[in-house]
Amino acid sequence: MDGETPTKQSRRFYRILEAYAYLLLCAALGLFVLTYGVEGGTSSRPFEFYRTFFVFFLLFALMQALLTHTENLLGVLLLCFLSLMALLVLDYSLNDFLTIRLFLFLAFQAVVLVKIPHPFAFAAPPFLALFSLSLQLMPPFLGENDLNMQLREAGAAELVSFLAILLIASYFQVALTRLHELHEKAKMQIEILNTTITKLTIFSQSLQSYARTAELEAAKKERYRISREIHDISGYMFTNIIAMMDAIVATGCRDCEKTSEMCSGARSQAQEGLVETRRALHLLRKSDQEREVGMKAIHKIKKIFEGTTGVQVEIESGNLPSSFGDEIDLILYRIVQEGLTNALRHGHATRVRMLFWIVDDSVQVIILDNGTGAKKIIKGIGLAGMEERISKLGGQVKAENAPEGGFQLTVTIPMQKELSDDTYSVG
Repeated sequence: MDGETPTKQSRRFYRILEAYAYLLLCAALGLFVLTYGVEGGTSSRPFEFYRTFFVFFLLFALMQALLTHTENLLGVLLLCFLSLMALLVLDYSLNDFLTIRLFLFLAFQAVVLVKIPHPFAFAAPPFLALFSLSLQLMPPFLGENDLNMQLREAGAAELVSFLAILLIASYFQVALTRLHELHEKAKMQIEILNTTITKLTIFSQSLQSYARTAELEAAKKERYRISREIHDISGYMFTNIIAMMDAIVATGCRDCEKTSEMCSGARSQAQEGLVETRRALHLLRKSDQEREVGMKAIHKIKKIFEGTTGVQVEIESGNLPSSFGDEIDLILYRIVQEGLTNALRHGHATRVRMLFWIVDDSVQVIILDNGTGAKKIIKGIGLAGMEERISKLGGQVKAENAPEGGFQLTVTIPMQKELSDDTYSVG
């Protein structure tokens, strides 16, 4: 059972309902044989009585078999009409209201209810039961026939019991069908959630792997750059100083003026080397261009997300620069992470659009998806943490269902805060 797909289990359920209808037909046939035997009961023409019953019983059974496999509305209506006509003929020769007739109508009702979708199925049983009850009054109204001279009218108790049994059986079937549909829907949701969790896990692992790789690459590039800077600057300066010191030693300090001049030159070389070394170290601190920051990092996470989840992601960055600085860059990165994760996890989206614009000295981010939206928006840890980080910069977060369907996350971050912080740190 656990390995079966929801479609197979749904087919099995409806086959059980179909078997239930066939079982009722077999029970009606068996009761007919037991009740009327081989002599036709009260009929004066047993052969015609049996022939009429079996011909229309087989016709009715055939209509039910066709009805269970027909999806076309016109075909369903035509088969229902033929089934009712067959039932009317069968009723015209039978007095068995709570046995044979009841079983035949229960079988018809079981097949018809399968064709009626929710929520109309809950309103259908009273109409079907009352219509079936009206057919019980038709044979006496049409008069006697020579197949059954003792055809009688149904008593009030029989009619009430007939109606009650039809209603109970129909509502039990409708409730059972609805429970089955909800169960299948829940299983589908669980399957989707399991798939989503798997994709998010892969996505998270890819991000972690990317972060580790990026960190190692950055450290490797840093080491190479430090080596080059030390070789190009310090190596040259120290070589000159060593040459001057050798020259001083070679003269034996006999010429004080020349020795003083060479010492001054060596000192100048050392001072220039110190300045150049400091400049190299200052440039190394500002090596952000070596890392993937700003929109470059966002495009990287987009590529990873598309590759691991199969969700299509579009980015429109309009008038944005490549970077806003560490603080805003990190917040934008976290916003994109949270928006993509929620679109897949909660909305089951297959397409996400991310719009980045500078509007009135603020960065505006809009993340739209084509998912299921949200009946009620509950702020989880991710959204609450995002609001907390953005509120420190004087920004705003707005989460809502998109007008065209799906979910929309809108974030506005003022750039003035970031600029003022940078100015203060430099000063």
